[in-house]
Amino acid sequence: MTNIVSFDKSRGFTRMDNSVMEALSTVDLPARELRVVMAIARQTIGYQVETKRLTADDLGKHTNMRRDVTSKAISHLLERRIIYRVGGSRGDIGISPVSEWVFYEEKQPNLTETKTSHSDNIVSLRQETSETKTATCLPYTKKEPLLTLPSEEINPPQEPAEPKPDRKAPFGKAQLLADNPHGVSEQQIADYLALRKTKRAPITAKVWANVNAELAKCAAVGITADMAVDIVVLNGWQGFDSTWIINRFASTPKTVTQSRHTNLNQVNHGAGHGGRNDDGSYRI
Repeated sequence: MTNIVSFDKSRGFTRMDNSVMEALSTVDLPARELRVVMAIARQTIGYQVETKRLTADDLGKHTNMRRDVTSKAISHLLERRIIYRVGGSRGDIGISPVSEWVFYEEKQPNLTETKTSHSDNIVSLRQETSETKTATCLPYTKKEPLLTLPSEEINPPQEPAEPKPDRKAPFGKAQLLADNPHGVSEQQIADYLALRKTKRAPITAKVWANVNAELAKCAAVGITADMAVDIVVLNGWQGFDSTWIINRFASTPKTVTQSRHTNLNQVNHGAGHGGRNDDGSYRI
């Protein structure tokens, strides 16, 4: 007979139990797990041993799959009791007896079925829509015609909202120059504002009034306003106290410039000329 395939015993062959072959034909397994089972059967039954040490890397080489995929397949097959392992997680693996196999994976109870089975115990807290309200609602009523209103009545003109007044009026260089009874120069005012800005101390009308009061005290002892402001800026003072200014001004040494025109009474102013003429000019 020509339809009979003969085995080449010189290449070897694997003897398989008929019950295992029939079980592999009927078990409900994904393709990847079935490939792992066949690889385990080839390495154990094919070599006439019950168990063999097979790692996920070894089975990945035999099945041409990644290690993580093979590891998940082994875990699932152990749960279905299709394979078993001797020892711990690195123990030998073998094919379990067919009587212990779980041919069909049991499905977990669905939440929808639980709700359906206990639907009579569910109480709705939502308020049901009243048919009376819907029937008498003006936009959907059939008894009265719809009213057409002019756009002026639908959207009446709104008065422009009044701008909110500023909580704090701005007080800067212009205000300082306007309220300047002691005549502080514009440059000195700019320097003082820059100093207050670096100190994160904004100047206000109250602060400027206090500065003018202290400048009046400085003027009483002969210190001009520009000199007082200059001392405050040079020393980096945030406050403005006339006592500090007077003390600092008194401690500053006064430099006296020696004039080059000295002993003029001892100079002979008539030397170098021959006397005066009748008209008052000098003779050379």
